[in-house]
Amino acid sequence: MLLFLVAGCKTDYQHLPTFSEQKQLQVVILTPAGSNHPQAYDAQKKTFVNMQDAGLPASIKFLPAPANLGFIPSTALKNAETAESYPLQALVLAESVATGTVVEVIPIGTLTLQIADETNYVIVTIPAKPSEQVVAAATLAELKTKYPAAKEIIQQWFLHHNPNQKARLGGWHDEKYTEDLIRRWLE
Repeated sequence: MLLFLVAGCKTDYQHLPTFSEQKQLQVVILTPAGSNHPQAYDAQKKTFVNMQDAGLPASIKFLPAPANLGFIPSTALKNAETAESYPLQALVLAESVATGTVVEVIPIGTLTLQIADETNYVIVTIPAKPSEQVVAAATLAELKTKYPAAKEIIQQWFLHHNPNQKARLGGWHDEKYTEDLIRRWLE
């Protein structure tokens, strides 16, 4: 009986609040910075799983993730063709953080990509806690000024990390656009 109760109490990461009690945006980490092993969240089982490629654990056949990859809970983008929805993708510019960690962040910009005639959004963020920040930029303009190569590295990684996807750059958008985008896709 106790095992059933424990199993029934798994955290539903996909439906956590988008904003913490401190009114900070939250990101659930899937793939830690420096990893070549992409993770996904199985909402039915409420667990993190290795992404699969032909029945085997997938591996990024490119440079490892340049920062922590994750998603913004309680957001849902709708795929026009399949009617499926999925949360907004996020990138947390910080030291490597374990899969399943929930990080309070400050959104600084959005990278948009065109993949198979669909717009993909990557919300670029920094941790809200100053002690966790490795990049001292609270806006896209500051990132461009203080870390001009960082923007290029992020862009190139997303354009080339998956050789099976033909990704095209859609552009970069500032923190105001990003905040509006997040609010538009709240569940």
